[in-house]
Amino acid sequence: MREGKHIEIEELKILENRLLLFKLSYSREIKKFFSSNYFYVRYDKDIHNVSTSILEIPVISNIITVAWAVGADIYVEQLDKTYLKSLDDIKAVMRRWYPSFCFSTEIYAEKIVTNKFSNEAYGLLFSGGIDSMTSYLVHRNRRPHLIMVWGADIPVDREKFWTEVRNVYQEFAEQENMAIDFVKTNMRQFINEQLLNAEFGRKMRGFSWWGGIHHGIGLVGLCAPLTVESIGTLLIAASHTEEFKQPWGSHPLIDGKISWADVRVVHDGYELSRQEKIRRILKGYMRNEKHNPYLRVCFSQFRDFNCGKCEKCSRAITGLVLEGIDPNKCGFNLATDFFGFLRQKLVEGEFFSSEDEVFMWKDIQRHIPEEICHNLHDSKQFFKWFRDFDISRKSRKRLVRWRSTLLRIYDRLPRNVHDVILEGYYRVAVSR
Repeated sequence: MREGKHIEIEELKILENRLLLFKLSYSREIKKFFSSNYFYVRYDKDIHNVSTSILEIPVISNIITVAWAVGADIYVEQLDKTYLKSLDDIKAVMRRWYPSFCFSTEIYAEKIVTNKFSNEAYGLLFSGGIDSMTSYLVHRNRRPHLIMVWGADIPVDREKFWTEVRNVYQEFAEQENMAIDFVKTNMRQFINEQLLNAEFGRKMRGFSWWGGIHHGIGLVGLCAPLTVESIGTLLIAASHTEEFKQPWGSHPLIDGKISWADVRVVHDGYELSRQEKIRRILKGYMRNEKHNPYLRVCFSQFRDFNCGKCEKCSRAITGLVLEGIDPNKCGFNLATDFFGFLRQKLVEGEFFSSEDEVFMWKDIQRHIPEEICHNLHDSKQFFKWFRDFDISRKSRKRLVRWRSTLLRIYDRLPRNVHDVILEGYYRVAVSR
């Protein structure tokens, strides 16, 4: 019987040579933060000959942040020596970012294994968004293996939509003569994100659990078994530049420290802002190759490839149009008077709900030239107006209204009321 807060990987099964199935157990205090005792990852490739010390990395990567937050120890059969060391390095960074987290976690592996692959190929976590598409184009001559994950941005129960997405990027890979691997996992459903957001959101400066701490290390760890044959460098595309001063779940200080065996992970494109990626990389590819990359940026719905109305779609559309790129050729379907709709949303502050969004819109704004040489989709007047729009005033008002005030109220409530609220979150989450 384990004592204290802990997570134990009790069993690892390899089914059909491609499916990793883990059975876990938790101490009573932290069981509520997980929605299941089972974690799985299905690969397109045969992984049954991969060392157990590497196969355990996907599950460890997707429980470690919860363990750090609550101070739970982890028990596992085997683990790669380099990976174990990298977790200590990452923990040191996150301890500075989130000082109110416990971080007393110890990892107890029955066997620590030294692995070496001596591989030279590149791999790239690929979603079809602007960041990962740019990273692909920059490293195109290295012929990176593309790795797409079903279960991160697209829920595993959206099979019809995933099939459409998979077909689009399978065709893209064939057009580019590149290898592509598809991975299916319950990484998002496996943890209780609603409860984690409620419990720790105020300690993460308002960011979600997924965005603020989980997604980088969780996604990278899924790739470990795929690196055994040939991949020596794994790329994960940057979302921000160094001007973004907030902690984020995928960051050079995090991704660059993740490693196993002799595989290195690179946080790619950190030197380019989102608008610079469109201007300098995507636009050049479209001009030189006469191909229009099919972009998927929308995570607010899973019916249309891109809804064209949410904040992420609106931001991507605006960035593309600013560079004279027709979004309708890149996976979007612009509504009539899109820029009239967008102007209203910006005036109302609807698209400034986080510092991440504010940072991205300001990036577009500072790239608007004095003279706009096109009027694609009747955008010229919008850009003239938006160039001088006071984002800071709107964003402060919006952020205070929806987030800061609620968190301050929550913090002032008695602890027993906190428990009632969190229990309500938990009941709602597990009933869905």
